[in-house]
Parts: sequence; structure tokens; C-alpha cells
Amino acid sequence: MSLFCKLIEERNFHNAWAKAIQGVLCCGADLVIGGEEERKPIKDSCMLISLEGKAIKQVENRELHPQFPTKKAHLDKYCEEYTRDYVGRYLEKPLNERFAYLYFERLTLYSEYKKSNTVVDQILSLREELSDKKKLSITSNRDQAITWQVGPDNETSSPPCLQRIQIRYIPESKVDVHLTWRSRDLFNAWQSNIIAIIDMLNREVIKPNNCKIARIIDYNDSLHIYKADIEQAKKVKLIPISPQEI
Repeated sequence: MSLFCKLIEERNFHNAWAKAIQGVLCCGADLVIGGEEERKPIKDSCMLISLEGKAIKQVENRELHPQFPTKKAHLDKYCEEYTRDYVGRYLEKPLNERFAYLYFERLTLYSEYKKSNTVVDQILSLREELSDKKKLSITSNRDQAITWQVGPDNETSSPPCLQRIQIRYIPESKVDVHLTWRSRDLFNAWQSNIIAIIDMLNREVIKPNNCKIARIIDYNDSLHIYKADIEQAKKVKLIPISPQEI
């Protein structure tokens, strides 16, 4: 058995999600992830999803497919987790009340393994790097932020799913956003993940440099549907689109 690999190119955010679900249901590998204490049956795939055109506006407007499990109120709360105010309040909580990780904490307060006194604001670095590239009218494949901490994340049962964000400047005043994931819940999390991260990047990096997103490249090592969600996932439909969107 080999893992199913697929490329999806879409100008409609909702249909990218629906097509990914259809692909995993049709051809995904039946696997079990987790550990000895918690075995999780899934249908799994390796998938690259490219979004452009109207799909970018749909993401920026926080639009959700009508059948996506997360509702607007919960999405807004999730987007708040990617703000500096939220992280400030979060870090005031006792350790036993915190999550295993917050993406925005890892991105803005990144500390190197065994060098916890050295903290890097990677999001601020991305903003400054984009400013430099725009002034010089050049692109780079070096402008990135990571979440993984070698050592702690190798040993925990809950390491971050998002691994890397890369921002590539495209003259004139556009950017490609690349997201790389080691693991991803397609049915319950894919749309809300994209929306929250793009909302944060627009606010913190892209719009302060008067740039716009041309394309979102979302790469997933393991894009999966949990067995418990498969029957609901089978009901997901494509959204009708107008001829102008084709």
C-alpha cells in the first residue's frame, strides 16, 4: 500500500476543501495514527493545494463552506488566538491551564532548544524581510518561520502540526504564501486553519508592506479524515460557481 498523493488547483476556497475530501475518501490509505494508548483510524493522503483568484478573497473574508463543521463564532475565537493580545493573556495563565502549544506563540516567541533565554519574533522578521525585498524588487526562498523545536517536540505526543510558513515576494507588491504541515485534520480543521493564519499574516506582515496575496500554497504530509467523521464527510458537496469564476 502506498500513500495517495494529489495536487488540487482551485480558484474557489470551498471547492478546494470539497475536492480534497472527495480525493481522500476515494483513494486515501487506511492507516492508524496516535500511540499505544490512543489509536486513531484515518483515511490519509499527501496533498498539495494551490489557491488563487477568488479563493484568496474568500479566505480573507472568513467565508466557510456551508458544510464545514466549525461555525463563524468559533472561527472568530480561533482567529483571536493568532493575536499578540491573546498570547499576552495566555502566558499569564498557570502552566496546567495552557495548551501543548500555540502557533502564534511559537512564531512570535520562538526559543531555540537549550537556549530558552534567546527569543525570536519570527513574524516581525518576516515583516522586515518582506519590506527589504520590496525595496530591492527581488524575491527570496529564505524568508520563513518555523514552529518545530528539536528535542521537546521529538519527545511529546502533541507536537505542532504546522511546521513552516514561507513568504515569497513577487513584483509588483504581491506575495506567495507557502504553508507546510506534518499532519492535518481535513474535515474539521482545514478551512479554519487557513483563514486564521492568513488573517494573521495579512495583519502582521503583508498589509503593513502594502502587498497582496497572489497565491496560497498549502502542502500536507498527512492530510486525513478520522474514521469517526467519514460518514459526514461523504455528504460534503461542491459549491456551484458562476462561469466568470472558471
